[in-house]
Amino acid sequence: MSIISWENAETRHRKEGFIKIYVDEKIGARKLRMHLSVLGPYKRPHKPHRHEGEEIFFILEGEGKVKIEDEEFKVGPMTAIFIPSNLLHGIENAGEKVLKYLVIVAK
Repeated sequence: MSIISWENAETRHRKEGFIKIYVDEKIGARKLRMHLSVLGPYKRPHKPHRHEGEEIFFILEGEGKVKIEDEEFKVGPMTAIFIPSNLLHGIENAGEKVLKYLVIVAK
């Protein structure tokens, strides 16, 4: 068992914003990963990609644009986006305020 506070979560700064890592293999998680992403206005963390493992984006603040395969969706606060394994997907900030969202991955 682990309890990870904001202060204790590893922070990784990037040019487009930062992430706070809460759950990963470092605390003993074998199948789950979770981090908070914060993106600046009109930024994206990386190009759309594919990977094994199911993923959830949970939007906390701001407005985003999510791409899944050939479709794009606008999303806002308190919205969950479920992405099945191996689908092309990506997210970007679609507004002038920061976009904050949780990323949960089950491998």
